Amino acid sequence: MEKEGDAAGAESYRAQAKALEDTAKDLDKKIRSVKGSASTMSLRQMEDTVTWTAQSLMGTYHSLRLEQAGAAARAELKQSLYEKACRQIAAGGVSQREADEAGQAASEAAVHAQWLLDEMDRVKGEIAMLIGYETGEEIEIAPMPAPDSTRAENISLEVDKWRALGNNYQLRSERGSSFSGTNKELHSRQRSIEQNEETMYAQVETLYQDVLANRTSWNGAVTAMAAADAKWQADSHKMELGMLSNQEYLEAKVSYMEAVAAKGQADVNFQQAMDAYGWAVKGFIQ
Repeated sequence: MEKEGDAAGAESYRAQAKALEDTAKDLDKKIRSVKGSASTMSLRQMEDTVTWTAQSLMGTYHSLRLEQAGAAARAELKQSLYEKACRQIAAGGVSQREADEAGQAASEAAVHAQWLLDEMDRVKGEIAMLIGYETGEEIEIAPMPAPDSTRAENISLEVDKWRALGNNYQLRSERGSSFSGTNKELHSRQRSIEQNEETMYAQVETLYQDVLANRTSWNGAVTAMAAADAKWQADSHKMELGMLSNQEYLEAKVSYMEAVAAKGQADVNFQQAMDAYGWAVKGFIQ
């Protein structure tokens, strides 16, 4: 069965991609019809939106791939436990009810692993569409590289706030739009723009804090992964020497795959936090 968090997360990205689907398909048409600086800015914002969505979906795909690997390991363990239970029935080691429960657990684990594979295929199709491939055309998505932590170290927040102020699409549109009205209305408009600028500053600050928080989590995940690697190497060596049963080995494999998934998700979160901050500095805040 699907986990509630898995289903909700996948549905969220499915809805997000659907909202951008028509925009991506219509991009060439809009490029040809651009006239004037305002239209050019609108087009650039649309292009940034499509690119940002593709990046987000890439993060989702990598998260699903990590989770699917762990789910496949858990399904393998559950199947092994079910087969063991079936063998123990005749000897009276377990009851038929216990064996049936083990079988149900194995079936649910296998269904969940397959569901994650299906979600990976769906997200990959959405990525292909967003980057310009034909529907159904096969693409290969390479593993996600480790995040470059120097990006976070080299951030200059106050400088970036000023850059974001000059680049922000909404503020540029508000400042550049024509206005005719009373002095009172003019002052009201100016106050509104100033408030939006303060809101933008706060958003950039929040995104910066998110980068720092995810960097801390990522550093912790790197340390935990090193320990998990060492333990997995030791467990694999024990298995080669016959010092672990098959069940013990599969349990160790599940624990290791969970550590790999946790580290991988920390990679995704840190990368996307830095990307979101970078987009904000360029003028695009989602």
